[in-house]
Amino acid sequence: MSKCSILIVDDDPTSLARLQQILSNDYNLTFARNGTECLADVKKHHPNLILMDIEMPGLNGYTLCRLLKNDPLTENTPVIFISALQEIGDEAAGFSSGCVDYIIKPVSPSLVKARVATHLSLVRATMLERYVKQLEIEKAKTARLTRILAVMSDTNSAIVRIRAPQELTEEACRIAVDHGGFGVAWIGLADEGVALNLAACQGIDPGQLLTSLLAATDKPSLRTTIHGHVLSTQEAIVCNDVRTTMDYALTCRDAEARGYLSIIGLPFVNNEKIIGVMVLYAREADYFDDEEIKLLKELAGDISFALQAIESEKRANFLAYNDALTSLPNTALFLDRLGQLIQAAERSGNNVFVIMLNLDRFKQLNDALGRHVGDQVLRIIAKRLVDEFSDRCTVARVGADNFGLAGDLVGGIDVSTLCDQIVTSLNEPFIVDGKNLEVFARLGVSLHPADAASAESLFKNAEAALKQAKSFKARYSFYSADINAQIAEKMALENMLKSALELNQFVLHYQPKVDLRTGQIVGAEALIRWQHPDRGLISPMDFIPLAEETGLIVQIGEWVIRTVCAQQATWRRDGIPILPVALNLSALQFRDGDLLYILSKAISDHDMVAGMVELELTESLVMQNPEAAGEAMRAFRNFGFKLSLDDFGTGYSSLAHLKRFPFNTVKIDRAFVTDITQNPEDAAIASAIIGMAHSLSMNVIAEGVETEGQLKFLRNKQCDQMQGYFFSRAIQADDFGLMLRDGKHIDLQSDPDAGQQVLLIVDDDKSTMSSLLLCLRGQGYNILQASDGTEGLEILAKNTVQVVVCSQRIATIDGVNFLTTAAKLYPDSMRIILSGYTELRSVLDAVNRGEIYRFLTIPWNEEQLRENIHDAFRRYRPPK
Repeated sequence: MSKCSILIVDDDPTSLARLQQILSNDYNLTFARNGTECLADVKKHHPNLILMDIEMPGLNGYTLCRLLKNDPLTENTPVIFISALQEIGDEAAGFSSGCVDYIIKPVSPSLVKARVATHLSLVRATMLERYVKQLEIEKAKTARLTRILAVMSDTNSAIVRIRAPQELTEEACRIAVDHGGFGVAWIGLADEGVALNLAACQGIDPGQLLTSLLAATDKPSLRTTIHGHVLSTQEAIVCNDVRTTMDYALTCRDAEARGYLSIIGLPFVNNEKIIGVMVLYAREADYFDDEEIKLLKELAGDISFALQAIESEKRANFLAYNDALTSLPNTALFLDRLGQLIQAAERSGNNVFVIMLNLDRFKQLNDALGRHVGDQVLRIIAKRLVDEFSDRCTVARVGADNFGLAGDLVGGIDVSTLCDQIVTSLNEPFIVDGKNLEVFARLGVSLHPADAASAESLFKNAEAALKQAKSFKARYSFYSADINAQIAEKMALENMLKSALELNQFVLHYQPKVDLRTGQIVGAEALIRWQHPDRGLISPMDFIPLAEETGLIVQIGEWVIRTVCAQQATWRRDGIPILPVALNLSALQFRDGDLLYILSKAISDHDMVAGMVELELTESLVMQNPEAAGEAMRAFRNFGFKLSLDDFGTGYSSLAHLKRFPFNTVKIDRAFVTDITQNPEDAAIASAIIGMAHSLSMNVIAEGVETEGQLKFLRNKQCDQMQGYFFSRAIQADDFGLMLRDGKHIDLQSDPDAGQQVLLIVDDDKSTMSSLLLCLRGQGYNILQASDGTEGLEILAKNTVQVVVCSQRIATIDGVNFLTTAAKLYPDSMRIILSGYTELRSVLDAVNRGEIYRFLTIPWNEEQLRENIHDAFRRYRPPK
């Protein structure tokens, strides 16, 4: 057996010679005279033991020993100090630096030999132990790799036989746990590369997984998960001890809580795009080595390839029955679904319709702007049709620029109305590559069973009706003669509308606008009516849509402009003070390049000033082409016309949009005014609109004001003007002139409740109300009474109420909900509720939310009630 090697480090030649004499017969010796030589020799000779002096030039023994112990090459090589130092502290320092023994000079040969032999025996035992341990590690590693190879084999077998992504991912997770020895396996498929949708899991409850890990969907949260790092890097992420890393804290805490110490996240990547993640948990720490990671990456690659192959096969099947550009059903699938609709209708007795849709002049657009623009337009049209009509019918692309719609006539569907809606939807401009494009559609309609019995025949008849519509330049045409009569009636209305202009059948009514600071009339809105000789007064709701559809709205709008200016000139001639009159502009009229000329000529012809005309535009009109709209509006303002934004709140309602346009006035739509005293949301929207407009130095008009409560609420919110039936409906020009001459106005008195302590009591029980009034008699309060919540909210709108006392059980809404609404509408009021013990839970919740100031139980203590009401008045702070 070869001799063990010993390195002796000492700067004293005598000591070196003495140790050589003692040990040379039994061991191979090498010598170093200082620390530097020692560090070089250990790398060259790899000694089994080092004997070292402490006091040496350069590096002393303690420092040298520490360096050796910090080096992986020599950390297990025992060091024995041989020194003349004898203090107890010196021995302690030696052991703390890493030495295993201490021999005092002068040395005893027998002691040196015994100590060296003992420590070399320990070295051999340690080496044998490490060898056995390494064998066990290799054996375990081999077993793991064997399991991983088995997992890969079983997974590839599953890939061959399974053609559904869900089933494949479930089988892959099962194999990883049952055959791979992993405790947990789960797979998530990527949603646009940002978050994961759970596809399958094994060894963990799906609900727990969704709530603990996959609930993290935003980027900061994802960074705390291992799958989030895999998604962002598209690389495998390994954590071999969840207790020592904070990089993926959420996943590591979850794994440790379940008893797992190692985790790995594997990416599913296809064409440099991540499509999913597989996560595995293992019990032991340091479970994943390089070879196992390499095999697991190959496993992830196999699953990625399989998922993509399944998707490609699915795509091929999809394209057999769907259009590649729009993803809509193609003609074959459309006819199949139409056949199913007909079969179902024959059993139920319903009718089926088919609408063929052609894009007028699409070829010219495609040729002029390029195929890529045409393709984008087709995609937008397909999306509009699906978004707006797929709940009522099947939508398909059945030709280059043709679409088909089919459905059954149930649920109140009217085909004529549906055709109008389709045409209107597609008449909205398209913005493609920064260009504002318009596409018009023509429709052909056929009905089952009146027009055909089979799907193919019904399809062909709809095509024939489409040709008829194109031939007659009609928006749509029915194959059925009966329904064509309805179209004829509509066309007759269109002809009557043209005649109405020529025969001067239109009249204007004027609805006053009232200043909420002074109560005086400060303007009016001109509203058109059609005085038909046979049908009487026709509402604009019945003819304006048709006028816009046919383009007649431009001529009608011009008539309105001339008539308003002429009427103002008449009022002025008659000595009636003239005020600004607002005109509603349609989209077609606004886009007409002659509008500014028409306006300027009208005011010039009647010697008017532009400030006496206000132009009302809707949000949707302005946002069709914001840049062009802004330029036109600035031209109007520069000329002196006032601009008003109509129906604000029903469309885009963006401060960013509002500030970019030069409006003078914003109008709050009546939809937010109707319930403004009852609905906190409507009140909040109206208040926000007023605040937004005032911040941009714009006036605010509320339309549809019909009650005193609405008026006072808006006035308290600093709304500038109102119009509505509370003051006057739209009236004829002569009546409006008389109203101006007589100085009709709203008497806006100062707050009658100023300086008073106003108390509102809401209770529908007469005896309870009487008891409360009796209890509070002589307290000096102005007491208002309401029998239910609706009446109470109306009183709050009309009066400045400081304190509200309400019973929990009242009509229409309970006391808690009433006071919650009151708190949102009138947050400065002090609110007290009277409630029984059985209702305390909901009351206490409202108190904790700050919606109720005090609650008293029924029956109440009269003295306590008076004290609480007195304290509420004392604490009340009026709004600033």
